[in-house]
Amino acid sequence: MINILFAVVLLSGQSSCSDDDTSGSYPSMKTELAEAFTGSDKTVKSIQFDDGRSYNLSQSISSSTADTLLRCICSYTYNEDTHHLTVYSLGVVTSNYPTVSDSIPTGQPGNYKLISSWCSSRYINAYISYQTTDQGKHSFYFVEDSLKTYPDGSRTAYVSFFHEQPPKDPESYTKKIYVSLPTYYYQSKADTVHLSIGGKVVTALLF
Repeated sequence: MINILFAVVLLSGQSSCSDDDTSGSYPSMKTELAEAFTGSDKTVKSIQFDDGRSYNLSQSISSSTADTLLRCICSYTYNEDTHHLTVYSLGVVTSNYPTVSDSIPTGQPGNYKLISSWCSSRYINAYISYQTTDQGKHSFYFVEDSLKTYPDGSRTAYVSFFHEQPPKDPESYTKKIYVSLPTYYYQSKADTVHLSIGGKVVTALLF
């Protein structure tokens, strides 16, 4: 059985504004994809955004796993004067390592629409929508179709995105989620990663 992280599952925590958060005006709220790192006590210790900015957290935000890297969507404010980051929500994003194509589940394929896609330093990211009534869990996962080495020595990984829909879930309303393929998984295996998602091929160069 494939272990799937469903997006978006909110991590629990407390968010508050201290006196340091306001110096005449409120910082603007931002939402970005990030990596969250948990400690042995299952609390989030630090967050690193895709542009390389990294912050240690003083807030108490708990997770269900210890000593783990989690791909997240983070809503936060940052005070430039006090250099203080305040997290308001942190949701786990589907970002599993690709499974091999002959071990994928045989459930009902689900429809989805690709809204946007882009590459960051360690991921191929996508924003998608799908229809649901919340009658059961939808599964989202990446599948490695092939890993090829060409005569010139170059190596390419071909990966597909799959959405598995529960059997009794009428398409009543739209949900939107982020998904991220961790391209660092292929750092020593390939030079290029091609992700097929929503009728489009997104390419990441790993050199």
